Amino acid sequence: MADDIFLQCVARTDTTRDMATFTFRVAGGAAQAPDTTGDPDDSHTFVFQPGQFLSITLDIDGRAVQRCYSISSPPTRPGSLSITVKRVDGGHVSNWLHDNMVEGMMITATGPLGRFTYTARPAEKYLFVSAGSGITPVMSMLRSVTDTASPLDITFVHSARSVDDIPFRDELEDLAHQHPNVALAFAATRMLADELPDWTGHRGRIDRAMLERVCPDLGEREVFLCGPGRFRSEVRSSLLAAGSELTRIHEESFGFALPDSNSDADGGVVVDFSRRARQVTVTPGSTILAAAAAAGVTLPASCGVGLCGSCKVRKVSGDVVMNHQGGIRPREIAQGKILLCCSEPLSPVVIDF
Repeated sequence: MADDIFLQCVARTDTTRDMATFTFRVAGGAAQAPDTTGDPDDSHTFVFQPGQFLSITLDIDGRAVQRCYSISSPPTRPGSLSITVKRVDGGHVSNWLHDNMVEGMMITATGPLGRFTYTARPAEKYLFVSAGSGITPVMSMLRSVTDTASPLDITFVHSARSVDDIPFRDELEDLAHQHPNVALAFAATRMLADELPDWTGHRGRIDRAMLERVCPDLGEREVFLCGPGRFRSEVRSSLLAAGSELTRIHEESFGFALPDSNSDADGGVVVDFSRRARQVTVTPGSTILAAAAAAGVTLPASCGVGLCGSCKVRKVSGDVVMNHQGGIRPREIAQGKILLCCSEPLSPVVIDF
């Protein structure tokens, strides 16, 4: 069960030119007064699974604002925890953290939350695929595996704009060097053909050929995929084409974002709200709820991360990928129910709403 906790910032580290890692000590639970001494020896234990996230609350311009951030540190390092945040254009909370969060500041958080963890999917082989800030829960999982000297077979693939935009690059290369069971591959999506001639990584987007080259046995692996919506959609398609099974692909998707207004609607999937006689087109990587909001269709919703269950509806037909965080029970899924905030259609869908 998620609990409220107090977190005190003890360090900030620039991870890339637009990403920073904020490290906190757990200063107590919200049921008690926070310990503001800043003594790391007085940190409270915070139990979580690698890959889970926190919902943090910040006071910005006199208003309480909440956002979800994955924990990038592993549970194998007690006494502190970290989040790694990317600065984005128009990012109200992420940019505030970059501009204002300093050592000694106290925030409130709720957690741990989420089901995106390899501990829930026991296997001998895993494939971790991430892009951008999607690397954060995957780093927590990899660090947990290597900290415990686990023999799990891990292939880690990360996509970034350029070599300079790869978070934790030095650490990742050190871990791959020190642990023979960890294989590492990078994709630089915007690197020119003549740029960095010594670069041996992939140039361009992650595709089927790249995945099959770096991970020939990907069909035997549990896959953990995290990143922007369109990235996940493209990688999921490549994985399926290469022989992976949909039931073995686990995705992290939190945060509500409207579809890009420049998205090609012709490449989308139609979702029909039968009782409202309305249809919306959901572009790759977007959720049904986000597409409906962009089209002016008002639907019940609250958390936006698949946790509260307020956007639960019955699916009459069609197939979706649903990356929920516990807001729906297995028997409800078996009955055809879905959560609109975290469901991406794979085929035309009819919803009883």
